Amino acid sequence: MYKSTCVIPIGEVEGLPMTLKKGAFILMEYTVYSKDDHKIIDTTVEEKAKEGGIFNENSKYEPELVIIGEGMLFKSLEEELVKLKEGETATIELPPEKAFGKRDPSKIRIISARELSRRGIIPRVNEEVEINGQRAIIRSVGGGRVTLDFNHPLAGKTLVYNIKIVKILKEPSEKLRELVYRWLKRALSRKDIKVRVREKVITIILPIRILSVENLGIAIRGIIRDIQRYFPNVEKIIFREEYEFPRKEVERERKQDRSPKDTSKIEEESSKS
Repeated sequence: MYKSTCVIPIGEVEGLPMTLKKGAFILMEYTVYSKDDHKIIDTTVEEKAKEGGIFNENSKYEPELVIIGEGMLFKSLEEELVKLKEGETATIELPPEKAFGKRDPSKIRIISARELSRRGIIPRVNEEVEINGQRAIIRSVGGGRVTLDFNHPLAGKTLVYNIKIVKILKEPSEKLRELVYRWLKRALSRKDIKVRVREKVITIILPIRILSVENLGIAIRGIIRDIQRYFPNVEKIIFREEYEFPRKEVERERKQDRSPKDTSKIEEESSKS
């Protein structure tokens, strides 16, 4: 469902509702299901994930950033999406040829079970395996043979998207926060990310616990690449870590700063007076 390309800044006609154009940053809720069996495939809504039996406690269910023209969605889906305005909902149906394509019989292959065993694979029906860098699903096992299906799991299916445009982002700081968040969403919440924009310099302030995040360097490089792509006039990006002391701890430290020596001086001066 996801790919990539360049964009043009979004514009808005004064006095008219903002519609989606190439380069628009939007927060979108969606639920995708297969038309033939109504099985939920993916969703950003927790209730729907639980309903469809795909809930993952390690996932965040919330509106997701989509940039029109980035190529993260099927082209046919984007063509319908740009007709919507902020707050609007839509149900969009994509036939196989506009989604993951029709099933291709030539991608069904039969190999010996012994061949999989040599690769350390115990063949089980409906299990996904990787053969020579290609993913396949085991469709049947019997008579020492295994039937492998190299079609995409959703090939041949008509997909139905229930979509809501939650928000169209307008301010540069909003867009920048979302670019950062999509790389660090497993470790942070949106409110943890502070962004300051001053002319051609962007400062990104993150909580100090971010330093313990695995593969942080990869995420930082991804953020820089995205900012360069969507904010080409930026000349400098500053990353800062910030630690905020809990209120009780600050009060305790202030009390400790009042040493006994200082207190005695105060008492001595007051007795003289």
